[in-house]
Amino acid sequence: MKQKIRAGLGIFSLMSLWSLLLYQLATVWQINDQYAHGFIVPFLCLFLIIKVQPEDAKLNKFLHTQKNLLCYLIGIPLLLSLLPLWLIREANSDWRLINLVLYGSVLLLSLVCFSFIQNKDYSLKKFLFPLLFFIVAIPWPLATDLKLTQWLQEKVSTMIVDCLLLLEHEAILEGTVIDIGVFGKVGVDQACSGINGLQASLVVSLFLGAYYSFSLIHRFLLVLGGLLIALFFNLARAFCLSFVKVKGKGHYIDNSLLSVGDFSIPNLHDLVGFIETSLIFIFILLLARLSKGGLFLTTLGTSKSNWGNLYVCPPLPFSVMAIFFVISTVVGTELHFTSKEKNMLSQPKLQLALDNSEILIKENLISRQIDAQLHYEEATSYQCQDRFRAIYNPYGFYEINHNDEYWQAFVAHWDLGGACAAVLSTHSPASCLPLTGLTQISPPVGDDPILLPLEVDNRKILFEVYEFYKNQSKLFVFRCFWPHKLEPSEPNLFPSGGYNFEGRIQSAIEGRRNVGGTMIALALANVNSSQIAVSKFQAFAKLHLKLKVP
Repeated sequence: MKQKIRAGLGIFSLMSLWSLLLYQLATVWQINDQYAHGFIVPFLCLFLIIKVQPEDAKLNKFLHTQKNLLCYLIGIPLLLSLLPLWLIREANSDWRLINLVLYGSVLLLSLVCFSFIQNKDYSLKKFLFPLLFFIVAIPWPLATDLKLTQWLQEKVSTMIVDCLLLLEHEAILEGTVIDIGVFGKVGVDQACSGINGLQASLVVSLFLGAYYSFSLIHRFLLVLGGLLIALFFNLARAFCLSFVKVKGKGHYIDNSLLSVGDFSIPNLHDLVGFIETSLIFIFILLLARLSKGGLFLTTLGTSKSNWGNLYVCPPLPFSVMAIFFVISTVVGTELHFTSKEKNMLSQPKLQLALDNSEILIKENLISRQIDAQLHYEEATSYQCQDRFRAIYNPYGFYEINHNDEYWQAFVAHWDLGGACAAVLSTHSPASCLPLTGLTQISPPVGDDPILLPLEVDNRKILFEVYEFYKNQSKLFVFRCFWPHKLEPSEPNLFPSGGYNFEGRIQSAIEGRRNVGGTMIALALANVNSSQIAVSKFQAFAKLHLKLKVP
C-alpha cells in the first residue's frame, strides 16, 4: 500500500509540474497559428517516453540513500524557483524567455522523477530526447522570431517579383507588398513567409528521425532536407497566390470558394495553406522512408510500449513538497497581484464611434500576421473619409479616395491576464510601417515619440504621435493604450520597456500585470503639415472618441 501511495503521489507531482508549463503555453498555441502544432507535441513526447526500453544490465551506480540525497539537492532548489518564475510570468505572460526557463526547470525535475522508475533499470540518457523534443512546441524568442519572419517575407516577396517579371507581368516591390498594377497589391504576410512551414517541418523531421531510429548524422540530414522541402513548397504557395491575383482572380484568395447552406469551403489562401502543410508532411515522410530502406522496417511503432515508464516513485517527502510548492506558487502569486491591484480604479472603456452619416466607412481585413503577433481578444480595422472627398463610382456608391485626405483606424482589446499588452512596445508604428515602404520622420529613429494630451469626456488621455512619408505624401499616426485599471492620478502611458529585463522584473515585484485595456491607432493620410494633422486629429477625436462606463 505504501508503494502505491508513493507511486500515486509521484505521478501526481510530475503531472502538476507539467500542468504549469502546459497552462503557460496553451494560450500561445491557441492564438498563434505558427505554434498550433503545440497541442499534439505532448502526445508525441508521451509516445516517445513509453517506447523507451529498460536496460538488461544494472545501471544504478548510486546507493539508494545517495540517490535520494541527489534528488533533494537538485530538486529542492528547482521547486523553490517555481514561485519567482510564476510571479514574473504572471506580470509578463508574453515573455518567451519565461517559457524556456520554466521548461528547463520542469525538464530537470522530470529527469529527477524518471530516475525513480519502479523495478526497472534505465539510462536517463534515453529519456533526454523524448523530453527535449517538447522544445519544438515552445515559441522562439520574439525578437528572433520577428527578424526571421521579416527576413523570409522580404526574400519571398523579392523572388515572387522576379518570377512575375520573368513572366512579363507588371510587379513592383514596396517593402513586403507587391504592387501588380490594376489588380491591386499582394502582401506577403506571416503565413506566406514560410515560418509556419519551417515549424511544421522541424516537428515532423525530428519525430520521424526518432521513429525510424536514425543515427545522429542522419537525423541532422533529415531535418535539413525537411527545411528545404518546407521552403520550396512555401515559395510555390506564395507564387501561386500572387499569380492568381495577377490574373484578376484575387477575390478567390480571401473569399470562400463555395457555400452550401451553413457550410463553406475555405478561401483559396487557407486551402492552399492546408495543401502546402500536407505536401510538406508527405514529402518528409517519403524522404525518411526512402532513407531507412528495406521492405520490413523495425520502428518505434513495432516496439513494445512500456506504460510502466510513467510509474515514477521519487521519495514520498519530495513528491509531497512538489505538490505543495506547485499549489503554493499558483495561490501565492494570485494573492500577490490582487493585493497590489486593490487600489487601482476601474476606468470607463475607450471606444471609437464611427456612426456619423457624413463620413464613409470601409472595414478592412486584419492580416494574419497582426492577428498572431498582437494576441488580442478582439480587434477591428477601418478606413473612413468625409463623404465630400470620396469618389462616386459608376455603380452607384461611394469609394474611399486614396488621393485625398482620409483616416485609417485600428482598435484592439485585451482582457485581464493572458497575453501581456506590453507586446505593443515592440509592435509600434516605428517597427511595422517601414516594412510597407514608409520612411519615419518623427520621432527620429530610436527616440521616444511625442506625447499629445487629449481630453475625452473630461479625462486626459495621452496619445503618441508619429510622422512618416512615402512618394512625397505624409502619414501621421496617433495611438494610445487605455488600460481597464489605473492607479489614482496615474497617466495612461503606452506600454514601454515591455522587452526590457529590468522592467519586467520590476513589474513582477510591484505586482503590475496586464490588467487589460484598449489600444486605438488613428492614421491620417495626405496631410502635409504636422500642425494641420494635429488639429484635424483633435477635431476627429472630439467627434468619435467616447468613454463608456461598463
